[in-house]
Amino acid sequence: MGRLPYGAHGSDAYRIIQTIFMEFNETSYAENKEVVVSIHEIQRLYSRGTETVRALDGVDLNLYRGEYACVMGPSGSGKTTLFNMIGGLDSPTAGRVFIDGVDMAQLNAKELAFLRCRKIGYVFQQFNLNTTMTALENVMLPMIFAGMHPDNARVRGMALLSKVQLEERWRHRPKEMSGGQMQRVAIARSLANNPALLLCDEPTGNLDLKTGKEIHNLLYDLNKNDKVTIICNTHDHNMLSVSDRMIWMTDGKIDRIALTADVHIEKASLGEEDYE
Repeated sequence: MGRLPYGAHGSDAYRIIQTIFMEFNETSYAENKEVVVSIHEIQRLYSRGTETVRALDGVDLNLYRGEYACVMGPSGSGKTTLFNMIGGLDSPTAGRVFIDGVDMAQLNAKELAFLRCRKIGYVFQQFNLNTTMTALENVMLPMIFAGMHPDNARVRGMALLSKVQLEERWRHRPKEMSGGQMQRVAIARSLANNPALLLCDEPTGNLDLKTGKEIHNLLYDLNKNDKVTIICNTHDHNMLSVSDRMIWMTDGKIDRIALTADVHIEKASLGEEDYE
């Protein structure tokens, strides 16, 4: 039985074992699904002295509306670079990225900023909240940037805080909130403009296990009940287990893709040797 790399979240270790070896059928999986993100042969090259580093090396990937996909891989495998390409935070050296059919390479700086604001929601490991603003003001900020009237932004902001069960803390600033509460505010903020896609970069990485599971449940609810499309860079087995697909990256390439239904996740002790 082949083994795929294990990881740890807090003190909770896991090993992923692909128990059913079958080729992922993109055509079958994509049937009756709408493409939200389409990535074509993207490369991202960096110069390191006389060396050329291939952070991404010919990645092809489609993400579909309403799906929950998890990206995994060791440090340096290209996960964060891929997220930066999808989020419009960096540009590929070669290849193309489409968001809702829009070729990001054809956009000028103003158009790209508009697309990021309207189409993409971000949830970061470090929360990235404005520390001088209240929870409500943080959630309202993307709506104000998008041109929404402040009164309307305030109403929607309160509705989003209610969705993440923080409506009673709308006046609180980040220093007055726990890590889990700050991440809930960050999730509410990411939903401000009804994005086509939610990019979550290790959203539970700075949280304890109990709080991490609460964030996992919130994202799961958003995906299953509100049909929010989520792509998550994570090693949290709770998130992996409820995703639709797992995508493994190695050395800037997609190594394999598997349906979560074909993968078994089990607990393991740290320090065990992995093999494939």
